[in-house]
Amino acid sequence: MNRGFHATLFDILQDGIVFLDDQDRIEQVNASAARLLGQKAAALLGQRLPEVARQEALADLTRQVRTKKRKASAEYYLPSLAGLGQVAGLPLPADEDRAPGGVLLVLRDVSHLHHLETAGEEYATNVSHELKTPLTLILGYTETLLANPDLDVEFRNRCLRTLERHAKRIIRIVDDLMRLSWLRNEAASTGIPRTRVKVASVINRAVHFCREWAANAGIEIETDVPADLAWHLNSGLVEEALINLIKNALLYALKGPIEIRAQETPSGTLDIRVADHGQGLGPEDAKHIFDRFYRVDKSRARATGGSGLGLPIVQQIVEAHHGSARVESEPGGGCTFILEIPPKSTGG
Repeated sequence: MNRGFHATLFDILQDGIVFLDDQDRIEQVNASAARLLGQKAAALLGQRLPEVARQEALADLTRQVRTKKRKASAEYYLPSLAGLGQVAGLPLPADEDRAPGGVLLVLRDVSHLHHLETAGEEYATNVSHELKTPLTLILGYTETLLANPDLDVEFRNRCLRTLERHAKRIIRIVDDLMRLSWLRNEAASTGIPRTRVKVASVINRAVHFCREWAANAGIEIETDVPADLAWHLNSGLVEEALINLIKNALLYALKGPIEIRAQETPSGTLDIRVADHGQGLGPEDAKHIFDRFYRVDKSRARATGGSGLGLPIVQQIVEAHHGSARVESEPGGGCTFILEIPPKSTGG
């Protein structure tokens, strides 16, 4: 293999590679390392690494590699990263082209791994909290019933109904967690089945399913969908997403109607909108509204026995169709949830 091939291979590596001389001057650097160090590769040649990275700790790492003549690694904040980068150093053998004391550094962006770890910890904390609340109540009521066998029948029945309600809430949370996992895995592996269906029929089934809830809330549901609008959808999943959006709108709407509209956009995408006349969302709430277990009004949402996973399921269903879900809202102005689904020919 010629030198040009090696140079090309060196430059396309995802890990950053830096060759240092015995004075920590950069002899060779690839594009990934230059990006992590926040400069152009050509501008880095001949510079001392600690000055480039503005960290004396990197000089300590290279001295450790030279002194002990073995690999060493640590995590540092590199100039172009908001989070941590990992740097590993290896001593380089002297040869006719390189004096003793040279060091090879491998730079790797691990900030996304830390982000995933943090997200995983937050997710575990949220799941634990959502399950602990009903479980604590179940335990409390169970202890009361066991400790007081002669309780008034009416009070005992209230306790049992409370136990039933919170047990059902736990089941809903577990079912929705399994639903999210299934949607993600199915979309990633085989893809969801889609057939060409009338969009109006899917929306009408979702509305029919929610009629009783809407009647109890005293809120009308209005639809505006072209009768001839057809799309390749998994009709059952889209119906499920719409039911979740309608239930969410009924929970937070201050007045009616809830409006559902669908159209094909000029760009060739199916656009479905569910709008309510509720209290609306502030920028921070709108940013996190599709996060798992995120609630704008925690006390109100928990009182309904919801799992806190309805909107994440909506997002996952739309993403399984290679589309996107978003919300448009402002405080006092209601919410419009928008589902955008591309034609099947553009993906899956």
